[in-house]
Amino acid sequence: MNSAAQYKIPPIMLELNQALGLTLSESGWLMSIMSLFGLILALPAGGIIMKIGVKWTTVIAAGFQLVGSLVGTFAGGFELMLVSRALEGVALGLCNVVSFAVVTSFFPSEKRGVPNSCVTALFTVSVFMMMNIAVPLDNGFGWQGIWWFVNILSVLAVLAALFLIPGKDREINFDEDAEQSGVKEKVDYKKLLMTPAIWILPLVFIGFNIGYYGISTYMPTYLVEVVGADQATANFAVSWNSLVGLPAALIIGVILNKVKIPNRKYVTAITMFVLAACYFVAFSMPTVESAAFLLIFMGFICTFVPVSLYTIGPDVIPSAAYAAIILAIVTFGQNLGMTLGPLVVGYIVDAAGNFAASAMPLAVLAAIGGAIMLFVKVRKRSASEA
Repeated sequence: MNSAAQYKIPPIMLELNQALGLTLSESGWLMSIMSLFGLILALPAGGIIMKIGVKWTTVIAAGFQLVGSLVGTFAGGFELMLVSRALEGVALGLCNVVSFAVVTSFFPSEKRGVPNSCVTALFTVSVFMMMNIAVPLDNGFGWQGIWWFVNILSVLAVLAALFLIPGKDREINFDEDAEQSGVKEKVDYKKLLMTPAIWILPLVFIGFNIGYYGISTYMPTYLVEVVGADQATANFAVSWNSLVGLPAALIIGVILNKVKIPNRKYVTAITMFVLAACYFVAFSMPTVESAAFLLIFMGFICTFVPVSLYTIGPDVIPSAAYAAIILAIVTFGQNLGMTLGPLVVGYIVDAAGNFAASAMPLAVLAAIGGAIMLFVKVRKRSASEA
């Protein structure tokens, strides 16, 4: 639901810009403002989940998504559309944390790889769906038809959260160190902040998402304006980026379950180095076919990064008392990268007059992310957990 809402803009960016009188950087803001509010809500989301549980946090998130999408449906200009995207961003901040918190609450550490990959797979399905149904909906009902489609999804999400997610009293804590002498450990923020990995994981996510969201936001426009493709063809080519993420998400889940916990960081690091090369050439593709080939490859390996980071997160914290907080910190990095990606690429393109100018900055950030990932260390675990 929320991922589908996030990708309402890219497949019809040119028409939406014309309808609302937007510049390229303003349409980039419509993507980034959603991520910005997701960024602001990421850390509080951890506390909200600890207080009211995953069920009611999900209900609140779906409610904000519904209200935001409804406001956007009737927007006639940049300002009101920006407000609607901000409301959807509140939902984004809650959804990104609570979806992985559900996995942490109901699966032990060594078995979280596959469930986390399934969460990511749903994101890829949503993006593929939006990239391919946006133009038909736009042709039949105007751009508002896409917003009404998301409105319906949002209503269904509210109902699903109410009736399908277990309440807080049924959540489980699998970690052996979660309780000592029957008393749950209190959160020591000084102890948490002195853990290097809590800084590294969000920084890696920032480098990853600046490139991923910068490229995925503007690639349809690049293929139309530079390569000369029609909008439907461009959207279809870009959609493969998300579709291949579905099997990739399931594969990486199995890999992470089989790789020893201390070695999971190498999966992320290697992927980031490969992505650095992909980011460098993305806006140099001369044809739709070559762009589609690169996007398919990128889409496959891109899935490895978020799944591995969310899986590694609960293993680097001092104790299980910090589980919701580390997920919120990782999400903070994710949303900051999502916020900056469209803005960085949009402003570089506006300033330089071409998309290729963004290649080197995106590649360097990804390479830095891969390098610092090598310094992550997991907390000590019992033999049964290793």
